[in-house]
Amino acid sequence: MRIETLTRMAQQIAINNEGVGECEAIERVAKHLKTFWTSAMVDELRGYARGHADELDPVVLGALERLQAQHQV
Repeated sequence: MRIETLTRMAQQIAINNEGVGECEAIERVAKHLKTFWTSAMVDELRGYARGHADELDPVVLGALERLQAQHQV
């Protein structure tokens, strides 16, 4: 999938969770990514985030970090 599509979708998911507070939004976005995205999609977004963190919503970045931490447990 094109990275533009992945970033747009991830950003939209974050926007849809704006009203719940940052910590809860991070949890919800991480859960959404884990449930509905393939691991390849998450990995591609994570790779993009490494070099373009300033272009992504902090909630998206937090969700990616949360997913990464869950994999290392």
